[in-house]
Order: sequence, then C-alpha cells, then structure tokens
Amino acid sequence: MDKDPIFISVVIPVYNEQNRIHSFLSSVIEYVRKKDFSYEIVIVDDGSSDDTVIMVESLLKEKLSGKYKILKLPVNLGKGAAIKKGMLEAAGEYIFFLDADGSTSIKEIDSFISHFSSRFDIFIATRTIKHKAPFKRKIFGYGYIYLANFMLQLSVPDITCGFKCYRQRCAHEIFSRQTLNNWSFDAEDLFIARKHGYRIKTLPVKWKHTGGSKVKVLKNVFACGLDLFRIRFYDIKGMYS
Repeated sequence: MDKDPIFISVVIPVYNEQNRIHSFLSSVIEYVRKKDFSYEIVIVDDGSSDDTVIMVESLLKEKLSGKYKILKLPVNLGKGAAIKKGMLEAAGEYIFFLDADGSTSIKEIDSFISHFSSRFDIFIATRTIKHKAPFKRKIFGYGYIYLANFMLQLSVPDITCGFKCYRQRCAHEIFSRQTLNNWSFDAEDLFIARKHGYRIKTLPVKWKHTGGSKVKVLKNVFACGLDLFRIRFYDIKGMYS
C-alpha cells in the first residue's frame, strides 16, 4: 500500500552542531507534532566529526518515529551540497529548508502556508532584524546580495536567508542542475529558477543573530563573488538549460 502523500518536508543541513542541535530540533519536533498536515523531517549531515548524527537520530527516533530521514554526505562538502541532497530526496509537496542555528523560527512556516497557491512556485524569506548582526557580517552580506542581484538580474531582496520553500515539481528541476556547494548555491538556484520561468514570492520573517556561525565572511564573499561569474559562464555553456 502506498504511503499517504506528504504535504510539508523540512530539510535541515547540519555540520558539527552537537552543542545546539538538541534545542533547535526539539523546537522543530514540537511544532510539527501539533500540526494536522502530513510532514517529514529530512536531516542532511555534511560530514560532521562530532556527535551531531548520534544526537539527531536518538531524538528523532524517540519523538518522531517513521516521519524523518537522516541523509549523510561522506565528507564535508558544504551547505549547498547538503541542501541539494535533501531537496532532491524530500517527498513533500512543499519543501522547506532552514538553518540549524535557529535564527528563523520553525513557526514561520505558518505564515508561508497561508500564501501557498498555484500562482507561485518558490517562497523566500526576507529578514526583519530582531538582534543586529556584527557590522562586518552585515556589510559584506548586503554587498554580496546587491552584487548577485546586479550580475544575475534576480530582483530578490534577500538571496542568502536560510529559510526558503520550493514546490516539489520545481525543486527537482532546479536542484538537479545546481553545481555550487558553498554560499553561492542560493544565487545559482534562484538564477536557474528565473531562467526556467518559476514564480517567486518573498515573505518577511523575524530573524535574530544567534552567533556561532561557521561562515568565514570575508573569505566567502570573495569566493562567492567569483562564483557569480562562474554562474554566468555555466549559463553560456548551456549547463542550466
């Protein structure tokens, strides 16, 4: 007998998150268990070297048996690679991905669901700042978003926010074409989405700076800036067609 269709998949990439994953994942479990829609949690481990996977598996087995997947990359490949794997293996009609740092609450899914319709294919969070991020992180982050919008003609106000939702029918087409594993994967995926005519809606979410980020801002801005040229080059080669 076929399983009942899944309405919402929640994809969460993790990498050496043993110090904060229990609290965050507990909030996710508490949220979904109160809902009347069908769901699954998809954890993608990006080659962690600590006890992240052990903690995740123990908690999900106890609290959410049969409603989760744990996927593992053989080595640390980058957030983009982890999200790509999760998005391609998720079974939900709508597939969310969100960061494991808890900067955006799982409860924001409620506001997204209220906007679901056949008029849109992708739903992207735009951050409203609750706790200010460090100045260096903000200035380079905004600079990258501006540059990506300019070079790729995306017209998306918050490209890098780690809270997005894709309808399954377009997620597989977009993420199967993704080539980048680092911070630039968001810009690449949105470029592919625009190229294929998918419709994007932006929605405000409450966001707070949680600290503990593993992103090396200055290093990544330069690397991802070069990636924008790489995306344009790949497009000329026909890799996204």
